[in-house]
Amino acid sequence: REDDGTATEAAAPEDEVIEMLEDAGDVLPEALRRPQRGEAPHYPQDVVIGALGRGSAPDTAYRLARNILTALLSNEETEVLSGLAPLQTEEIARILEPVSPTKFRIGGGNVEPDGSASFLFRFIGREQSAAGELYVRVTEGGTWVFDDILLEDAQDAPGKAEPYPYDFTPYERFF
Repeated sequence: REDDGTATEAAAPEDEVIEMLEDAGDVLPEALRRPQRGEAPHYPQDVVIGALGRGSAPDTAYRLARNILTALLSNEETEVLSGLAPLQTEEIARILEPVSPTKFRIGGGNVEPDGSASFLFRFIGREQSAAGELYVRVTEGGTWVFDDILLEDAQDAPGKAEPYPYDFTPYERFF
């Protein structure tokens, strides 16, 4: 937050991708780091929600969705969350409490047939994560507003499962 009390805007996913690729150093070949002429940018994938980035949704809808998730992550009452009913707020708090999220990922922006936009997201904690879908709609004045949110119950973080979940067939055991 800035000194005047306004929330600072989170980094764009393109900035996060560039930072991740710069950190990769010599691990990734140059051909994988930079798109070829006429090729779309390479965005990372999330194992739960799929491709990161705004997808086909408008940029203003994407920025609003990021602001909503930032407010939920910081557990602050802000204007962007004014569309949440008190019961929804309690349910979201109940789901996020065991997760103790430290960050979120957003992607999968799609424009719905009614003109609204939906975004897949995931809150990530140390031991667990919770995924969901966020809906924003455009008003007659052209302003995007919060519409609805669906949040699944917390799950163990990917990769935290048994170290060897593969059950060998009898043939492979003796081979």
